[in-house]
Amino acid sequence: MDMQIRAISEKNNIKMAVVDITESLAEIVKLQGTNPLTSVALGRALINNALISLSLKDGNKMTTNLNGMGFAGTIITEFQNNTIRGYVENPDFDATQISEEKGDGSPLSQTVGTNGFLQVSRYDQDKKEPYTSRVELISGEINLDYMYYLQKSDQIHSLITSTVEIDDKGGIEKAVGIIIQLLPGYTEENISFIEEKVGSIDYLKKILIETTNYEALLKDIAQDAKVLGVAELKFECTCNENKVMDSVKMLGVEEITKAYEHGEEVEVVCDFCKKKYIINPEKLKTLIN
Repeated sequence: MDMQIRAISEKNNIKMAVVDITESLAEIVKLQGTNPLTSVALGRALINNALISLSLKDGNKMTTNLNGMGFAGTIITEFQNNTIRGYVENPDFDATQISEEKGDGSPLSQTVGTNGFLQVSRYDQDKKEPYTSRVELISGEINLDYMYYLQKSDQIHSLITSTVEIDDKGGIEKAVGIIIQLLPGYTEENISFIEEKVGSIDYLKKILIETTNYEALLKDIAQDAKVLGVAELKFECTCNENKVMDSVKMLGVEEITKAYEHGEEVEVVCDFCKKKYIINPEKLKTLIN
């Protein structure tokens, strides 16, 4: 079962959360038809978007758009009501295009790209327009880019690490991540505590991969850690016929009328779940007037 767990350490002035989306990511990458590199990129983006979304109120939504001009193209992720979904523009690009030259960056940074931005949109159900902010990508490795976003946009000092492990058949073995954030009023002592307790990023990733007892992990980081909540996460697409009809409207009255008069059907495929919607002439007629 995919899940999220949140905790706070008042003694050390930090809040923490762990997200495990192994099952959901396995389903998503099958739908998207990703290669191993885009599986990792999409997985990290989904995990990180979930980690920074856990404080959202019910009904609100967080969407992130990663566009670094890399081989994968645009990567979009959404989190709402403990459900996630994700899309990658070029899911199965030719991986032989990845350069092995040192100066060209890691395979992941080439997949994502570094000549672009990370945009985050927060949708409040009580407001008409979302709050949107963006930062330039600094690494293309995704974890550093999300930390940079939180620092620049929200002025929050955070440590984020996520990892996606691929099995021998190219499937998802594990997809998990953690966020540790300093609370307002933090001290240098709090910073030193995190640096000493967490150790290296590689070590933290190793522990995340090996365990499923995330409450014990959080308490190992801070003995006074108080669990604030545990919830199930799942992949769920929010597409429906009403949204599809709205997208068909964008074709314009002239094109819709032409399709209706010729008795044609309009096929729309959801980018996220690949569900096909067939809009027949009678339904098209309702969009003309």
